[in-house]
Amino acid sequence: MLAACAPPLGSAAPTADSTGRRLALAKWITSPDNGLAWRVVANRLWQHHFGRGIVRSSNDFGRLGDLPTDSRLLDWLASEMLTRGGSIKAMHRLLVTSATYRMQSSPNQACSDVDPINDLFWRFDRRRLTAEEVRDSILSVSGALNLQVGGPTVFPPMPAAVLATASRPEDAWGKSTPDQEVRRTLYVHTKRSLQMPLLVGFDQADTDNSCPVRFATVQPTQALTLWNGEFAHQEAARMAKRLERDAGELDARLRRGLELVTQRPARDDDLARLQQLVAELRDEFGKSDAEALQRVCLVLLNSNEFLYLD
Repeated sequence: MLAACAPPLGSAAPTADSTGRRLALAKWITSPDNGLAWRVVANRLWQHHFGRGIVRSSNDFGRLGDLPTDSRLLDWLASEMLTRGGSIKAMHRLLVTSATYRMQSSPNQACSDVDPINDLFWRFDRRRLTAEEVRDSILSVSGALNLQVGGPTVFPPMPAAVLATASRPEDAWGKSTPDQEVRRTLYVHTKRSLQMPLLVGFDQADTDNSCPVRFATVQPTQALTLWNGEFAHQEAARMAKRLERDAGELDARLRRGLELVTQRPARDDDLARLQQLVAELRDEFGKSDAEALQRVCLVLLNSNEFLYLD
């Protein structure tokens, strides 16, 4: 069982180059006897995967914060983290392979009567992808995502209308090479006065204040960004090219596109709707097969099953 309270802060060991106080603080925070710190980390990891923490007030474990909905589960997760050497990767693996993570999101009236707000996680709370996950997922299915690890921040193209709001538009934003522009959003440069519309629209974390929990709004600007935005159209075109490389016949390309965005085998009814869309684009709007496929990819990138974890 983890200790409920933190141990006393040890004395610092000064050296010629340092007072040793920061090292003493770091050792105190990560001490196996400091149960609070490990509970906080475990709660954050749980919140990342399930949309909310076991302690809902993830920035406040004090008297004014919320009590854990399952204190034994939180204790066990914190203990497991210590057992696994404090490995974040091991904890991610533990959580996403758990039975709780693999729960369906469909309602159950009997469970809902007992636990209407799902405190005990009898089902998976459907959640929308975060801003970073939306961009990374789009780049992934289009085949453009650069998985390089480490290095300096990168500067994806910024819309001209956004740059025009800066006092010096030509110097307001950097420029990266094409292969660096498509790196994971973790590496995208953050500038408080100039933020990417896609990320802001999908509730990027507040850059001015502590952000214990992300908001998950549903608003028209999100649909407009993914339907009309330059980034969405560019990646839809890339995705169409990928489908042309991956499959020969049009039906095979449509099936491959469905599998990429849904991460499951394509269903016949979904395939039939896409076939009907292609036929309408060709017959009523005079689009070529390549143009129709690009429009289909844009539809797939806007689908709920792509943007939500269910």
